[in-house]
This record gives sequence, structure tokens and C-alpha cells, in this order.
Amino acid sequence: MRFVGFLGLSVLVLSFSAACGGGSSSAPATTADNPPPLDDDDSGGGPAPAPAPASSGKVKDGMDAIQAGDFAKAKTVLEEAAKENPKDPQAAYYLGVAVEGLGDGKAAAGHYKNALELDPKLTEASINMFGVLLDANDVEGALAATNAGLKTAPKNPSLLRNKAVALDATGSKDAVGAFKAAVAAAPNDKEIHYLYAEALARSGDRAGAIAELKPLVSSDDVAVLASVGRLFGKLKAFDECVSALDNAISKKDAAELRVDRGLCKHGKKDDKGARADFEAAVAADAKFAPAHFYLAQNKRDAGDKKGAKAEFEKAATLDPGGKLGAAAKKELSELK
Repeated sequence: MRFVGFLGLSVLVLSFSAACGGGSSSAPATTADNPPPLDDDDSGGGPAPAPAPASSGKVKDGMDAIQAGDFAKAKTVLEEAAKENPKDPQAAYYLGVAVEGLGDGKAAAGHYKNALELDPKLTEASINMFGVLLDANDVEGALAATNAGLKTAPKNPSLLRNKAVALDATGSKDAVGAFKAAVAAAPNDKEIHYLYAEALARSGDRAGAIAELKPLVSSDDVAVLASVGRLFGKLKAFDECVSALDNAISKKDAAELRVDRGLCKHGKKDDKGARADFEAAVAADAKFAPAHFYLAQNKRDAGDKKGAKAEFEKAATLDPGGKLGAAAKKELSELK
């Protein structure tokens, strides 16, 4: 008997995007608490050019305040700088960074737009504007900001990635090609390889998706390996899935990873190995409902109805209002 939906009920705690430095895979390359120099680099690799000097003393003070995490001070100083010189794109850009740091994405987008009107080559403003608009679910606006940036920096890896992400979010058939271009611009970027693999998988290109994922199996990052393993699993590339999760577990033995690897082993028809992983997951975290649920399915398929019932009951108790808990209750009602 097959298990209920591969990974469909698993609680995925580790996230690939967290490993790559942002709250979402489309996070801007720059962040409010770590503003970059305005260097207009669209080289996609190699040494960066020398940082552009601050346009004024007040802009420098604002940049320093941002670096120190004092966004309120930065906002005040940069508002003064922008008032003194309304045509200074640096003042407008860093004011956007400051207000974004204060949580006002709408105002930040306005300042980034102003900065771009003053200097269309200010790539960082396009990148950050994409981030705040995407966070506001304005995908079309985020795509427009990215396309505007690409007019002056057509090889910029972050802009190419953001375009692909935005096209993917709209369901555009052009997303796969955009991801391919982004990978070519940043061949060492693990995140973009993963996102490209996801896009290929959604388009039905299983072989292409697997090929994009394979180089990531040697990653040293547990969260990357976890996400790669799960996508391999969804693609039914179970050998590769086990290999990625072997690497992850060798670095951090966690209940979530054990459950995921157990499901991969089940996909390979190695139910003895799967049982060992599910039992290890329960031992590592007795309150992790998916471990009990999948161990229950394993025991049920092995003919251990009593053991299966006990594990389904634990899963239902641990997730009383969730989908997994409901699935466990359904299994219990059908277990005879």
C-alpha cells in the first residue's frame, strides 16, 4: 500500500530561502540593515568596482545609521538630505532603505521610484523596489520595476532572478526561459538553480529539474539539502532524494529530515530502512506528529495493526485540528 501523498502532510520546518538569506526566495539582494554601496555593478561576477562615495555628509550619516540599525535616525537625517538636494538619487535611495527598515514598504517603494527617476542606472533601487512590491503582492509592479532596471543593467544577476520569480508568480510560460537566463548570469547561485529546478518541474520537465538539482546534493547547507531532497522526492527521484538527505542528516540529525528520508526510502520500496528513519524521528522528537503518522502507515502495511493504531492515535492527538490529524483519524476509522 502506498503512503498518503509524498511529503504532503509533512511539516517542513527548514526552508531553503532561509538558507539563502531572505524570508522568501524572491527577497532583494540588499537589505535594509545592510545597504550596499551604489556601485551600479551588473557584471554578474568578478571583483566589484570601488564603492561610490556618499553624495553628501548627511547621506553618509544616514548610511552609517542604517548600518547601525537606527532606522529612525537614518530617516530623519536622509529626509533632511533629500530636502536640501531633491535631485540627489542617493538621498532618495537610502531614505527608501531607512523607511523599509521601519516597516513602511509603501513609502519605501515611493522613495525607490523617485531614486530611479533621478538615476535610472541605480540598480539597487530596482532590486529593492521589487522586494517591497512583491511583499505587497503587487507582482505586476514588481515585474515592471525589474524590467525597468534591466534596461540599464541587462546582465545583472539579481534583476534577472527577480524577473524570473515575478514571471513564475504570474504563471507565465516565459518563466522557465527567464530562470535559464538567471542561472547563466549567476552559475554559482544555489538558490537560483533550485528555483529553476522548481520551474522545470512545474513545466513537466522532470529530467531537466533533476539535472539542475544534482549539483546541489554536495552542498554544506542543511536547509539547502533538505529542500533539494524534498523536491527530488516529489519528482520521484528517490535515489537522489536519499543521497541529499544522507548528506543533510550527517550534518544535523533532525526528526523532519528523518521523516523525509524515510518517505524517500519508502518510494524505493525499502520499507525496512523507512521504518528505521521513522522510529529515529519519533525518538528524536516524540511530539512531531508526522513521524508518528508515517510510522503508523509503515506498521499498518507490515501487518502490525495494534502498533499502527497506537501511532495514528498519537498523530491525531498531536495535531487535533490539522490536516495530518484529520488524516490520522480517517486511517483509524478504516483500520480493522
